[in-house]
Amino acid sequence: MATNLTGTVALVTGASSGIGAATARRLAEHRASVVLVARRKDRLDDLAAEIEKAGGTALVVEADIADRAQAEAAVQQAVESFGRLDILVNNAGLMLLGPVVGADVEEWERMIAVNVQGLLYTTRAALPHLLKAAEDGPRRVADIVNISSIAGRVAWNGYGVYNLTKFGVNGSPSPCARKSPSGTSASVSWSRAAWTPSWARTTSPRSRAR
Repeated sequence: MATNLTGTVALVTGASSGIGAATARRLAEHRASVVLVARRKDRLDDLAAEIEKAGGTALVVEADIADRAQAEAAVQQAVESFGRLDILVNNAGLMLLGPVVGADVEEWERMIAVNVQGLLYTTRAALPHLLKAAEDGPRRVADIVNISSIAGRVAWNGYGVYNLTKFGVNGSPSPCARKSPSGTSASVSWSRAAWTPSWARTTSPRSRAR
């Protein structure tokens, strides 16, 4: 990323660790003001302090994006604090693996709520602000980046509903994937297995979350 993002605002979900935290750091390095969204406020506070110590600007928003009201409030808080929103990174995700036979249906529902519905809630809330930013922003463009997984391209034994949710993420930009006249675009990033703190802590494949 070589672009100077001075004057722009980026919101990153699942920013408390792993890919989300790394993305937030990189955006801040390139002078974007970063809105850090996740459930674990203590980790967000630490990341915000790190970014600000390095000369960046960060806002902490504790929220569970699986709850539509909280997702919408997170976007609203970003706009109220900075006056605009130029970049949305939908990174929040939950990975609970295991065989379909005998699976806990509540785990399925939680993955769908976070990985799919949460992404849709934040995108829906952010779109009007992104479109406005594309019209009058310093770059004349706004971006939606959805973080998927190689599990969204290849179905593996034991990945079940997680596969389903990531295949859904791959299709999620479809309504806005073509660049609009105002310069808003959407893209998907597929990640392979990443050695994140949440992955490193895992003793059971059912406990991987970010």
